[in-house]
Amino acid sequence: MALNPFSRPTKLMSFSSILLLLAMLMPLAKAQSPRETTIVLYLQDLASGPNATVVPITGIQGKPQSFTSFGTIFAVDDIITETPDKVSAQIGRAQGILVASSLSGSNVHVSMSLAFTNVEYNGSSLEIQGISRQFERYKEVSVVSGTGSFRYARGYATLETVFYDNKTSYSIIRCTVRLLPNIQ
Repeated sequence: MALNPFSRPTKLMSFSSILLLLAMLMPLAKAQSPRETTIVLYLQDLASGPNATVVPITGIQGKPQSFTSFGTIFAVDDIITETPDKVSAQIGRAQGILVASSLSGSNVHVSMSLAFTNVEYNGSSLEIQGISRQFERYKEVSVVSGTGSFRYARGYATLETVFYDNKTSYSIIRCTVRLLPNIQ
C-alpha cells in the first residue's frame, strides 16, 4: 500500500517543522530590528556683527550676498548647546558650509560637521548634508556619516528655528538627530 503524502502524520510533521523554523527565526528577527537613537541639541546662530558665526564668503558678482540669493556661499561655526539657553553647557561646534542653491532662493544646501567636545562624545562627529527648505518649519537633512562614537552613522536630522531676533540676526536652531544603530 502506497503512503499517502496528505496523510495526517505528514501534515503534522510539516506544521511542526514550520513552527520550529519560526521559533528559531524569531530571535534573529528581533536582533535585526534597529533601535533608533535620538539626540537633541541646539545651534546658537549669529549672522551679524563682529562675533558672527555664519558669514557669507562669496557669491555672484553684482548680486547681494544673502540666504535667498542664488550662489551665495556661507561659512558656519555655530556653538552647540545642550538646551536652547545661550549660556547652556557647550557640547560642540557645528562647522561647515551653506550654499544658496536654488534659483528661487527657497533652498540652501547644508554640508556640516557636528563636532562634539562634551565628555560623552568628545572627539566624535556627525556629518549632515542635504537641502534645507528655508521656508518650511521643519527642515530635514541626512546624516551621512560620523566618527568616533558615531562611526558608520546613518539617519536624519530635523532643523527647526525655535527663536529668531530679526534685529540682531540671532537664532536658536533645534537639531534633532535620529540615528540607526551602528552595524559593524
